[in-house]
Amino acid sequence: MRKSEKEFTEQNLFNIKKLFYDKLAMNEPPPVTKSDSTLYPPVLYPSAQTKKSMNRRRKYRKAIYIPVTAALSLCLVTGAAASMGIIDLPSILHFLGADRIGILQPVHQVSEDQGIRMEVIGAVRDGDTTEIYVSLSDLTGHRIDDTLDVYDYRVTGGNANNAQIIHYDEANNTAIVRFLIQGKVSKNRITVQINTLMSGTSRQDGYNVQVNWEQLLQEKQNNNYYILDQDRISGLGGQTDIQLETDPIPVLHQDVTNVPVDGIDWMHISNMGFVEGKLHIQINPDNEIGEYNHGYFYFTDEQGQTLDIPQYSISYGRYMKNGVDIGGDYIEYVYDLSSVDELDKLRLQGSFTSISEVVRGNWKTTFNLSQNALSKTGNVQLDANGGLQANVTLSSVGVTLTGEALSKIRMEDLNIEVHLKDGIKLSGASGFLQLDQDLIKWISPKTIPVNDVSYLLINGEKVTL
Repeated sequence: MRKSEKEFTEQNLFNIKKLFYDKLAMNEPPPVTKSDSTLYPPVLYPSAQTKKSMNRRRKYRKAIYIPVTAALSLCLVTGAAASMGIIDLPSILHFLGADRIGILQPVHQVSEDQGIRMEVIGAVRDGDTTEIYVSLSDLTGHRIDDTLDVYDYRVTGGNANNAQIIHYDEANNTAIVRFLIQGKVSKNRITVQINTLMSGTSRQDGYNVQVNWEQLLQEKQNNNYYILDQDRISGLGGQTDIQLETDPIPVLHQDVTNVPVDGIDWMHISNMGFVEGKLHIQINPDNEIGEYNHGYFYFTDEQGQTLDIPQYSISYGRYMKNGVDIGGDYIEYVYDLSSVDELDKLRLQGSFTSISEVVRGNWKTTFNLSQNALSKTGNVQLDANGGLQANVTLSSVGVTLTGEALSKIRMEDLNIEVHLKDGIKLSGASGFLQLDQDLIKWISPKTIPVNDVSYLLINGEKVTL
């Protein structure tokens, strides 16, 4: 092949890229109108094509002659375009709207371990929110399914994290997980690291627990217990006003009984009895799979109706694993039955989530991610008496609510409307995430044109921006 005598310039490269994008546009869907499901035409190519010109190009197909040197460069540009996500993002994230894909920065960083491939596909950092899309594929088996839980992970930057599977491709045994990181990031370098994956999750209610109420009531005043040392406590939850720093916490002696729960093979009831008028149920989970599985007990009446009984749980204990001192191998559930008149008519049942697959490894990638800081702010009152107020930040990704005691707000009670200046309205009664007790995030299903937003309605309250 004879080498071209003409110098290959930046203008040549620009022209070749334009030809490439124009060719891609031949298969591009028509631009949507404001009455369509998406707000704007797909933002996939540098030069937008009108519907008229696209139709004309389909009708008249001219042969395009490109010099040999330019043709070789076009091959290189095409390969580079694929690696930059011009083709990959729409094909892999086809469940996202084109406008959503348009704001993502392609990443395509890959890490493999334990026969599982992690690829950071694309990301966007908008204001204080970082949104990252990661695909996880099992190359050797079927450990990735639609119940995938990214259990142990770390993403640099921000003060609140969330990892949620949003798409599962059964044919390719691939799950796509969206990471949300909330908070200011000081650097453009982002690291995503996953240490533990779980799958094969199944949840079942109505596990019957055989309880000898007659014996329990006879021993009600005679159960032995001790006060738990503070340094043995690894978790406390539920309806309780216990102050860990000052209040004594009574628990049952360990491993007095070994009562199995039919259908659950990763734990057993290791003690049960009354302490200071409250029923304690102590379980001892298996140290391997039991540390990932979880559940709780609840009570029903004779007709099977679930009873609302105040309860709390406490995790405690110590055991060694791989040379590391780990806490929380015992869980004790405590129930206040003082309002129940006929204890012998109670039925104890369980609701448990079991996980069949736990994969530990080291999947880690680092990439650059610049920030689009365009945002608008406002304030909203979330209760009738004005005691619960929140700061509002709008970005192209969604809406952030920050304020004290936002943990009192139930996600299912929130709804939002984004009103644009031209009358279009984006609404959502879902998509809210509690990332922190003082931080709630709403992720918009469509990219929000921040400059075109007039105001928000949150639970009917107008938010001026």
